Amino acid sequence: MVTKEMEKTIVPAGPEERRITITFNDVKKYLCPKASDAEIGLFLKVCQAENLNPFARECFLVKYADDQPAAIIVATEVFLKAAEACPEYDGVEAGIVMKDHPAGKLEFRDGALLLDEEESRLVGGWAKVYRKDRQRPIYAAVNIKECIKYTRLGKPTRFWNEMPATMVRKVALSRALREAFPNRFGNTLTTAEFEEISEGGLLPPVLEKGGKPDWRKFWARVKSELGLTSEDARHLLQVDSIKEELVDAGWTMEKIWDELIQQLREQNEPNETITEREPKSVQSLNDLMKACFEDFGMQPRDVIKELGYKSQMDITEKPQEAYLKIKVVKRGR
Repeated sequence: MVTKEMEKTIVPAGPEERRITITFNDVKKYLCPKASDAEIGLFLKVCQAENLNPFARECFLVKYADDQPAAIIVATEVFLKAAEACPEYDGVEAGIVMKDHPAGKLEFRDGALLLDEEESRLVGGWAKVYRKDRQRPIYAAVNIKECIKYTRLGKPTRFWNEMPATMVRKVALSRALREAFPNRFGNTLTTAEFEEISEGGLLPPVLEKGGKPDWRKFWARVKSELGLTSEDARHLLQVDSIKEELVDAGWTMEKIWDELIQQLREQNEPNETITEREPKSVQSLNDLMKACFEDFGMQPRDVIKELGYKSQMDITEKPQEAYLKIKVVKRGR
């Protein structure tokens, strides 16, 4: 129930004379229509307590489905400003973690300076938060593989793609600040930890019909959002029948979606070493499709198009000859 107190909640934003008024209805209409009354009420309280203005993108209330809990997201810079306002705060240190490939030795570098040729060596971030009432700093270190955010197509989101060092440093700093001041930052995330707010990278809600999963709608979504046909999905999941080998074995709609995302993600990651395939090992059309996917990242429809056919049934060349033809185009040899 929306109370008058909720509707008149004032969220201070900036100096006294520049405060704005944000109501329950403002959040419901403009910021997060799917949020429940209780979630909106809590969000307003957080905004009020931390002097945050959601319209200035200092914080967000995010909820993608009615059956999912809402998440309160706070800009990383706000975490720092709030920490500075605490009398116990005594500064921070933060940086990135690099790995020396030959020796495997870790380098803890201050800041986020990363040369283009060093990007493959970036493995994480670190941060220390100092409090005047603690003898030791609160320390956090994170692995970039656990932090990096991806879109639904399995590619890094814009900021993680363009500035990975800055982003992983921010995640480490956010976690250290949260541990150092749990009363101020508990139950919140930062934008660096939840970049999907602008990229739409979350798992879509379960599609149901009559209380049961609607697989027709699910596969329509797979095609529209991931660009995959059911045949592409089978090749990605390496099965002949998704229903018989996965669904009947207990795989849920969400698990299939997650696996498709993971396979697309791995497909888009650069291959550091290229292993030469023996063409004679490509004995069937299924071998051809699998080999082209593993070696060149090609979906079956791309293979068929590259060979100049309309469908897989039209292919008349021997599989190993077709593989060699595509190899010449893709690798020039």
